[in-house]
Amino acid sequence: MDSVYKKRISCASCGKGHFQKILDLGIVPLAGYFPTKDQLREESKYPLKLLLCNDCKLVQTDSVINPKLLFEDYRYLSSIGLSGHFKDVADILDKRYSVKDKDILEIGCNDGVLLEPLYKLGANVVGVDPAVNVIKLATDKGLTVYNDYFGYNTFKDFEYRYDLVLANNSFAHITDIQSVVKGIHYVLKSDGYFIFEVHYLNSLVSGNQWDNIYHEHIYYYSISALNNLFTRYGMTVIDFEEIPIHAGSIRVTVLNDNIDTPQKIIDRLLVEFDTISNPNYMLGFTQKVKNHIDDFNKEIKKLSKDYKIAGYGASGRANMFCNLTNLDESIVQFIVDESPERCGRYIANTKIPIVDVDTLKNSDVDIIIIFAWNYSRMIIEKTQFKKYSYLVAFPKVQLVDSYDDLDGFDSIW
Repeated sequence: MDSVYKKRISCASCGKGHFQKILDLGIVPLAGYFPTKDQLREESKYPLKLLLCNDCKLVQTDSVINPKLLFEDYRYLSSIGLSGHFKDVADILDKRYSVKDKDILEIGCNDGVLLEPLYKLGANVVGVDPAVNVIKLATDKGLTVYNDYFGYNTFKDFEYRYDLVLANNSFAHITDIQSVVKGIHYVLKSDGYFIFEVHYLNSLVSGNQWDNIYHEHIYYYSISALNNLFTRYGMTVIDFEEIPIHAGSIRVTVLNDNIDTPQKIIDRLLVEFDTISNPNYMLGFTQKVKNHIDDFNKEIKKLSKDYKIAGYGASGRANMFCNLTNLDESIVQFIVDESPERCGRYIANTKIPIVDVDTLKNSDVDIIIIFAWNYSRMIIEKTQFKKYSYLVAFPKVQLVDSYDDLDGFDSIW
């Protein structure tokens, strides 16, 4: 892909072109774009719609951005806030598969946050990731990482076979998903497993999570879409777990063999048939998003007249949220983030600076908008050095003084 942007003409999974448009977010930035001060004039603007494939049920973006632009200078570090989660994942994998001496490949390994605990448990680990700046952090830990995009063509000459292939928060980011699944099927042993975590479409829709829709997230998976995808390559989805990470994900297990579909999978396919695989059901999402954005804009307009406001969590969600609600530096003084990869930069298409927590401590801010709302408890606990009110927009717009005041959070986080 030589150009920056291409319009989707066929489904990335099944190759057909029978689409239903389910959401139009207009012109928005790349969620991972955090400009430096010298880049503030360089706006990031691309159209973004969501399409449902009527044939294989995969929800996907209508536009495809060149992955070199998205991922080769990546500003997301998995270790920031997620080290504990991935330590738990390593322990779960060890309990289920006894990872000592097992051969494990991780796609999109980032800074090695999962590979490192697996290595310490005795596994033979290898990572693949295209982000030059991020994998240096992994190789500095002594981990082996291929700086490349995973796919059949890049790994077809490898003779090595793996017991487990893993992918965490990366399986939705892959432009050529058919090549990746073909590659996974190829590098796995015949009795091997592909295990991955990815945001679940049902969580996104039921939680109104429009801030988590962006170009880097090319696909929004249901069990139905995954079942259709892997079946075409002689693999079988045998299990899934709904997990709270990223405000509603699924951990999916796929066997590298073609066996009868387990009853648990069949039961979920039947549920999804009437909901997130149904075009009529999904069309209702558009109005829900519009109403939600209107609710937030009414609240922030009222609050900004009397209070000084900052934000916490300069993630991709924050980029999307600020642009879709037209927040700028006249309303939000700054946004705190703990990642050194982002501090000193700005929210895309605004002049809202990204700063460290000391800036917040030394400010006269009254209200903190929690953009990383799926970490609300952690953020509220970390900011008890002063008395703040907290504006949280999901699953509904709420202004609270403590985490215990939040309504509807137990079901999401």
